[in-house]
Amino acid sequence: MLDALELFYYANKFRSHLFVIVLEDCSAFDELILDIRMLNAAHIRTLILHHPCVEVTNTLALWRQRGFPFRHYSNLQPQQVREGEHFPVGLEAVPICELNLDAYTGSHALVQGALQVAENVGADKVFFLGSEKGLVMGDQFVSHLHPQELDKHLKAGNRFNLENEKLNLFMQASKDIGVEIVLLNSTTGSLFEEIFTHRGSGSLFTSDYPNVIRQGQSSDLMDLLMLVKHEIADGSILPIHEEFLAENIGNYFVFTVNETIVAASTLVDYGSAAELAKFCTLPRYQGKGRAMQLALSMIETAAKQKKEYVFALSINKKMWTFFKNLGFKEVAREELPQKWQVQYDFSRPSRAFRLQL
Repeated sequence: MLDALELFYYANKFRSHLFVIVLEDCSAFDELILDIRMLNAAHIRTLILHHPCVEVTNTLALWRQRGFPFRHYSNLQPQQVREGEHFPVGLEAVPICELNLDAYTGSHALVQGALQVAENVGADKVFFLGSEKGLVMGDQFVSHLHPQELDKHLKAGNRFNLENEKLNLFMQASKDIGVEIVLLNSTTGSLFEEIFTHRGSGSLFTSDYPNVIRQGQSSDLMDLLMLVKHEIADGSILPIHEEFLAENIGNYFVFTVNETIVAASTLVDYGSAAELAKFCTLPRYQGKGRAMQLALSMIETAAKQKKEYVFALSINKKMWTFFKNLGFKEVAREELPQKWQVQYDFSRPSRAFRLQL
């Protein structure tokens, strides 16, 4: 049921977006057809780009017989590819463009041409599909990278599985034209998992700013539901109903990256004390200190409200360390507010932490 909810949520969220899909490995095009058809069925606008290759032509000939709606354009200069000028980037048929890259030199002509097209048509996101699952630094998979992090890694001499020139092209585009870029493996399901699921699939490149912490608003309800449902499913946090979340959404603190909610938590009032609860972060954005910043913001708010102390509980060992690093001291759960105790399930193997203000 959760997977179905994700599908409908993300399909609705991206309905007005334009995604550019770049085939770096044309031989795998046949594997991507089902993903592309799913995007088309969800009424998400897509534009597919490729360099001249017989594999795409052969696959399209086959899928034309099966009723796949597309329009194939051959030998287009990147600057010719403009929405509404040479073809409609619409829902009835998926435009697939073979790019003439003679004007570009070097080994990354397709990347340069595709990014030019993305700027021309005002794309929201560009997906580069090839042989790489995503970005790898040493033996570590990197699910999200922004320019400041890249500069830091390059200065430290860290090596990636992509050439620095290609990485810099991605980052420059994210800064100059504000487009998000995703590097994915060209296998069946990769696009689907990246677009329609909470966890994502490949590596995301963004300018990553501005970062903003603010309190929740009614328009954040669905985004927060998607965050907490996964934490609830794995038992990290207690269940919460949509109606309760809607009524208390003003108590949530959300961390946004370029206006997208990537992390959240809530400050629950218990008279002279307040609880820091429901910490959730999208998998791609974990490990970057965002939960820490949310916690500090809530602690500051509780101090302004003249609370005597704040407290938190978790069954997650990593969160135990997290609270200790913030200066919390472990306490018995029976020492927490009576109003909190009467509604808590003490059979949960949680540990409690308290910070005096």
